[in-house]
Amino acid sequence: MAKILFLAHRIPYPPNKGDKIRSWNFLKHLCGNHEVHAGFFIDDADDKRHLSYLEQHCASVHWAFASPIAQKIASLRAFMTGRSLTEEAYPSVGLRAALKQILEEGVDCIFLYSAASRRFLPDDLNVPILTDFVDVDSAKWEAYAEDTGFPLSAVYGREARKLAQFERNLAKESVASLFASPDEASLFKARLSAKQTSNKVFGIANGVDINKFDPENYPEDQPKSKRIMFTGAMDYAPNVDAVDWFARDIFPQIKDTMAEAEFFVAGRPVAPEVQSLQSINGITIVGGVEDMAAEIARADIIVAPLKTARGIQNKVLEGMAMAKPVVCTSGANEGINAPHETAVCVSDNSVEFANAVVQLLKDPRAAKQMGQNARQFVQRHNSWEAAFKQLDAVIDDALANPVAEVPCGE
Repeated sequence: MAKILFLAHRIPYPPNKGDKIRSWNFLKHLCGNHEVHAGFFIDDADDKRHLSYLEQHCASVHWAFASPIAQKIASLRAFMTGRSLTEEAYPSVGLRAALKQILEEGVDCIFLYSAASRRFLPDDLNVPILTDFVDVDSAKWEAYAEDTGFPLSAVYGREARKLAQFERNLAKESVASLFASPDEASLFKARLSAKQTSNKVFGIANGVDINKFDPENYPEDQPKSKRIMFTGAMDYAPNVDAVDWFARDIFPQIKDTMAEAEFFVAGRPVAPEVQSLQSINGITIVGGVEDMAAEIARADIIVAPLKTARGIQNKVLEGMAMAKPVVCTSGANEGINAPHETAVCVSDNSVEFANAVVQLLKDPRAAKQMGQNARQFVQRHNSWEAAFKQLDAVIDDALANPVAEVPCGE
């Protein structure tokens, strides 16, 4: 049993967002095998009520509150410090002091969930660091810069460059770098300099809770009426962009052919621009739900029209686990790599996307077969048990070889 300091940029529980699904499952697993001390930020005051639950699992819990607005304001310091916005977004002297004390008492290794959490710690460390980058965030900012007009494109471009440098430096400092899919790990390797190619970079794919997301848990007489559904945190820019594209471009094409079609958006918090889409005929913004599996059970089709996507999309995995046909973009399928037209339908074109949805709505037998194929696919390829085995192997190797292969710094 090792003493591990687990740090995350956001409270890992409850697992109601994509990043928290992965962080919670990893944290829960590590707590079952090691003495784990957790540190994180809380950006939603309602999440404070979950602290007692985390305290039951962890040896100690340390946190600080910073609202999304406070984080955005804090990130502006990056223009004075020369760092990325991401590095400056989590301001807390108190949390850093508490974590420093834990380090002085001694830990066997540090597990960073997201690169941003490195900034919670002192610059000089003599403890092995494992970093779960999850996604190559700098690549996401590059995509934002390409798709956005000036002056935001300049801000996003700066963030992409600064964050890419930070990611490279952290990879040098880390004994292992983890990503949410083999595809994302390969992308990161390609972005490293030649002298970093020996660094240990691993893709550990997200799992899905097959027992929770199981269609057998829900009766067949769930109310349905050509229900199309999108799920996710609806203040996250790629999700907002995806829903806006579907609502304004793809959904009208579907309604022209199938007037009874309805589009539901489930997830919170809801950005104002998403809420405004409810004024469009046939669109319902559900907001937060207690049981996402139950909400998915009510749908005929799950859509994931993401133009910008990194890592593995939990919304796609959950829809597939619920044996629902999923229509998604190639970016949303990246990392999952489910076979097109067998387990999912993949399209980046609005006309083809709309046609795929209509065809599945018109052919329930084909839709059911695709859903069954989808569930079988995630059962084979996306179990948490397989992910935990990979994680344990990385932890064991880090404890046995606690020195990064390349020293930190350029």
